[in-house]
Amino acid sequence: MIRNAYSAVVEENLEEVLAAMRSELAGLHEQAKFLNGVLDRLHAENERLRNAESQRSVQPALRELMKLADDWGGRGASLREQPDGDDLAKLCGEVVEDVLLVLERQGFERFHAEVGAEFDRQEQRAVGTLPTDDGALDGRIAQYRKPGFRADGRVVRFAEVVLHKVTPPPAP
Repeated sequence: MIRNAYSAVVEENLEEVLAAMRSELAGLHEQAKFLNGVLDRLHAENERLRNAESQRSVQPALRELMKLADDWGGRGASLREQPDGDDLAKLCGEVVEDVLLVLERQGFERFHAEVGAEFDRQEQRAVGTLPTDDGALDGRIAQYRKPGFRADGRVVRFAEVVLHKVTPPPAP
């Protein structure tokens, strides 16, 4: 009888100990899940910061490539106007194509502004105005000067445009 009473006490204590261990394990499991989530977020943030730093370090060189494409494109346009300048203009165009391929491989996309379209300050920068007496053209793009560039859907260089501006007729 004493043995049965002792067994009952041990069994009862064992159940309490096992329940406490289960509770402790459940708490530790939740804590481990939380810590894994924190580690995943920290890893993702670290990767994002590394990528941003890497992009920031090459930005000046990529901007210079954009300028190089502009310069050689302008030279090619000037050469096309000269007699016997077609071959050199073609060479300038090839240089521009090569530079644009390098930029494209780095994730940059070139875009243009359309003459006659509405000015979009999210993608374009006005570099001048052209007088007009047509009110319907006021604030619309009159000329396209330089292309813009995007990377990851964000504008990294605005397209340069000249806008129409209504000017009143001279007073008599």
